[in-house]
This record gives sequence, C-alpha cells and structure tokens, in this order.
Amino acid sequence: MEIAIVLGLVVLFFAAAVAVVAFEDRRAAHRKALQRAARLARLGEVDPLAPQRLRTDR
Repeated sequence: MEIAIVLGLVVLFFAAAVAVVAFEDRRAAHRKALQRAARLARLGEVDPLAPQRLRTDR
C-alpha cells in the first residue's frame, strides 16, 4: 500500500515537472518570436516567416 502511494507521488511530481518545463519552453519561444519581430520592425524589414504562420478560417 505504501509503495503505491510513493509511486503515485513520484508520478505526480514527474508530471508537474514536465508541465512546468513545457510551459517555460512555450514562454521562451513566444518571447523569442516577439524579440525577433521587434528587431525586424526596427530594421524596417518584413518577417519572411509571417506568411507561414497565417491561418485561414475554415
């Protein structure tokens, strides 16, 4: 019985760690994209990757 509780807590801890890492990774990618867009805007250039990110409504 105790081993099941310990294993459950380990799995819960691992799942929480994975969620935090995934969240931080998405935040870092978003921050990097914003910095890239700002840098290109300062240079007066168009983002060549922007058309790929556009999505049409279906």
